[in-house]
Amino acid sequence: AIRVQTEFVRRSTVRILAYIYDDDEALVAATSVSISIKNPAGTVVVNAAAMTATSTGVYEYYYTTTITVVEGNYQIECDILDGSYHTFVHGHFSLVSGVNE
Repeated sequence: AIRVQTEFVRRSTVRILAYIYDDDEALVAATSVSISIKNPAGTVVVNAAAMTATSTGVYEYYYTTTITVVEGNYQIECDILDGSYHTFVHGHFSLVSGVNE
């Protein structure tokens, strides 16, 4: 089974993956994929940054944090552009303080 990690310690790098499928459930390349991230206060901390294609239909983004970032639940929105059609998908992750902070 695949375990999806959604809780990270501040000062971590959060790896965010997006998988793009067609109607037949096959991975496909999109025209572009961008990501936006909001912190728990609702402030946009990443605004429409390009995600990197690592293979057909798989895109990633690395969000690097420090111990000064706000703890709590972060909201993710990916904008998938396929030709002239946009699809928006959502996700989330949490940041908590570390043992040695």
